[in-house]
Amino acid sequence: METVVAKKHPLQTAATTGNGLAYDLQGTIKNLSIYIEGSAGVGAGAVQLETATDPAYAGTWHAIGSPVTVSASTQKLVQLAGVVGAVRARISTTVTGGTCSVFLYAS
Repeated sequence: METVVAKKHPLQTAATTGNGLAYDLQGTIKNLSIYIEGSAGVGAGAVQLETATDPAYAGTWHAIGSPVTVSASTQKLVQLAGVVGAVRARISTTVTGGTCSVFLYAS
């Protein structure tokens, strides 16, 4: 049996606001692990995971679940099963007192 290694893709890097980067999964990925990490000092903030058919889609993206609260010096993991086109991690509530990074692992 072949071992599948998931590659790390940054969706947000030391950010406080914004849509971040969209990653095109091309409808071929079935398992997603998304790590949301707050730096030291974070007092508030939230990340909304979203999906669309194309990473360049200019309309309103579909929310995946509820916003995830960003906490200081903490990593939170969201795992998803299913096929999507593109995914992004939009900072829906401004991160204060620090920054937020979001990483996608897909297999």
